[in-house]
Parts: sequence; C-alpha cells; structure tokens
Amino acid sequence: MMRALARFLTLPLAEQRRTMEGMVLLLVVRLLLGLLPFRRALGLLRIAPGHAPAGRESAEQAAQVGRAIARAARWAPFRAVCLQQAFAAALMLRRRGLAASVHLGVARGTPEADLAAHAWSRCGDIPVTGEAAAADFTAVAAFAA
Repeated sequence: MMRALARFLTLPLAEQRRTMEGMVLLLVVRLLLGLLPFRRALGLLRIAPGHAPAGRESAEQAAQVGRAIARAARWAPFRAVCLQQAFAAALMLRRRGLAASVHLGVARGTPEADLAAHAWSRCGDIPVTGEAAAADFTAVAAFAA
C-alpha cells in the first residue's frame, strides 16, 4: 500500500487529479448500480440508452481518461468491474465535453457455461476502456453519456 502511494505521488499533478476523479466516479457508479435498479441508476447518472450523437473526439484525452480509470480500478479498495469502469470513463469524457458511449456485449462461453458479459467505453470511435476484450463479444446495448 505504501509503495502504491509513493508511486501515485510521483505522478504529475494532472494525472493524480484524473486518477482521483476516476476513483470517485468508480465509487459513485458502483454504489448507484449496486443499490438502485439499472434504469434508475442510469437516470441519476444522466446516461441514456442509445448511441451517442456525433460529438467532439480527442484521442489524447480519451487515452488520459482510459489510463486514469485503469489506475483507479487497480488501486480501488473494491473490485471495479468492466461495467463500472466503462460508465465512470463515460462520465469523465462527458465532463470534458467529449462524445461518450458505453457498449454492453455478450458471448457464449463453454457449452456448460451461461453467457458471459462485458462492457467497454468509447469516445466517438476511439476506444477508452475494455476494448481489448470487446472483440470477443457481440454488442447488444449502447448508452450515451
């Protein structure tokens, strides 16, 4: 824990701020999705079903948000799953005035296993979180932040 804190303190101040923002948003998303029905939680987060309208994209800012969410998820005192990461990233993108969407996908695992699910986020066409595993899943829903 001390080593992680020491590493955190060596980051540039802007990255520290983004990571803390990501940590707070991960916690907010986790609490809302854990305590409320999905539709109600999305309403409170002001996230709507459907694809995000075309908007401003920034590869640099998308990468910064993706790194901040990954770092926050790694250091969070709880297990931050892909769904929480995707929605937290979308909220960070929206705060920056960027196009933000979350995609949910499913895939069939083994014959004896049920469906597997995954969530990923994008800034327009730019991947932000969860994109590496997204190719194995069929998108079934999209949400705009």
